Amino acid sequence: MLKQFRSAITFASHLPRYREIINILFKYGFAEVLRLVVLEQILGFGEIEPPLRETGILSKPLAVRIRMALEELGPTFIKLGQILSSRRDLVSEEYYQELCKLQGEVAPFSIKEVHRVIEESLGLPLKKCFSYFEENPIGSASIGQVHRAQLADGTIVAVKVQRPKIEETIELDLAILDDIASFVTRYVPEFAPLNPQGLVAEFSSILMKELHFNNEAINIERFAEQFQGDQDIHVPRVYRNLSSDLVLTMEFIEGIPLSDLSALKKAQLRPEDIAERMTRLIYKQIFIHGFFHADPHPGNMVIMPEGVIGLYDYGMMGSLTLAFRRSIARLITGLVQKNYDQVMRSILEMSQEGVVEDSRSLLSQVEEFCDQNLAGALRDIHMGTVLRKLLELLRKNHLRMKSSFYLGIKALTQVEAIGQNLDPNLNFILLGGSYAAEILTSSYGPQRVFHVLQRLLTESIDLVEEIPQDIRLLYTQLKHGKLSLPLEHRLAPEGIEPLRQTLDSIFNRLVNALLVASLLIASSILIHSDLPPKVCGLPIIGVLGFLLGLIMGIRLAFSIWKHGGL
Repeated sequence: MLKQFRSAITFASHLPRYREIINILFKYGFAEVLRLVVLEQILGFGEIEPPLRETGILSKPLAVRIRMALEELGPTFIKLGQILSSRRDLVSEEYYQELCKLQGEVAPFSIKEVHRVIEESLGLPLKKCFSYFEENPIGSASIGQVHRAQLADGTIVAVKVQRPKIEETIELDLAILDDIASFVTRYVPEFAPLNPQGLVAEFSSILMKELHFNNEAINIERFAEQFQGDQDIHVPRVYRNLSSDLVLTMEFIEGIPLSDLSALKKAQLRPEDIAERMTRLIYKQIFIHGFFHADPHPGNMVIMPEGVIGLYDYGMMGSLTLAFRRSIARLITGLVQKNYDQVMRSILEMSQEGVVEDSRSLLSQVEEFCDQNLAGALRDIHMGTVLRKLLELLRKNHLRMKSSFYLGIKALTQVEAIGQNLDPNLNFILLGGSYAAEILTSSYGPQRVFHVLQRLLTESIDLVEEIPQDIRLLYTQLKHGKLSLPLEHRLAPEGIEPLRQTLDSIFNRLVNALLVASLLIASSILIHSDLPPKVCGLPIIGVLGFLLGLIMGIRLAFSIWKHGGL
């Protein structure tokens, strides 16, 4: 009762935001969907009159209206759209292209609030933190905005400041999204297989990590360490003494925007070289390090002198285990070599299920997929398109990949699109083949084989040492009557009735066996007692009891034999 009361109070506190969300959905033409699930009645709003709609909104494609609605709904829903754009198993190409546009600038918040957040978060007056702080932001996004500043030693830095009360807003929106996911799971069974609540939980985890700038600082430092000494990339330095969960101070990186091809040529930088450098960088991240930037769009990159790539925004990162990277490498080499069996095994290795009901059917689909999508020259094949169609194949076979795999596809697709915009002749797949081959070669190298054998030998020795001790412990428990064996009984579909009948049969046979034994023993004693009356010199009572026990024993033995017990 108390739990229901608290839920009612929580729900009531969400109503104003529910109303705002519903009004925005009405504005962009989703009234029919809302009426379909009778949200008006469930939320107790009665009839909601849709606000005046701007001319031309309803004439726009559905994907465009969804993107516009997400932008107006605020930071939580903008981030939801950005993350959904990485889930190519859930959205079609049309929606993917539109959701990818959710990268634009949003209105900045006041400089007064910026100063307040910095001073409260760092515990110092602004003037003691920075000798100069630029009032106009150089970038403003859904979670925070970035200002240029100068340290006391003259170093130019970028200061990322979180929007005031953004965490409260996001937590409320996440709670509402969880309510909606629960509602959809219960009342719209067509969407239940997509696991709406699981998707919201995954999204919540990603977004809450982005809210804490200390996590981003850790990501930057880890990324810088793995690319230490690499001349192709520059990772900004983090100033920990001027950073917190709400403020992130890092080195300011200047460069030429990727979209400005004329500026690149003016700086004597060949777009083709930059495209190849970017491609090699994403493959290094995924195959060599397994820790990658999951949102490498043009707004997060600049080209520095000598073609060095400067990378921003480390809030959304992906991570892949070594085993998973090897599976991806086998997938790519299998696609390149048209080794259908290897492609199928790689798919199953990377899936959460690990198995498929009809492996022959999957192999046939993989063969058809390769023939349709990999028939041309490698330079004419787009990895983004191949991976998207591959995900469609997985969805048809009810196979699911880990979320990091979708982030990896998102990163690869973005870099491929940027690279081919810089160099239309970029052979993206061929460049990746060498990194895939490298990780597979290292898997069978002498050093790894030595480590595997060493581990197997160590584990075998440990097992040999443990077995005698385990046997001795088992014997001791058995000797002292302390050995217990856990038993598990799974109920049949018809319930507990078969178990009851089995127990009744066992009990009846046991009772009958005891009666037979008792009669035979008692009759034997009476026969030897020499009690009258007698027949043929034997006591009649003893003889009758013995015959009765013999008949019952034969009947019991026949019953057991009939039911397969003998």
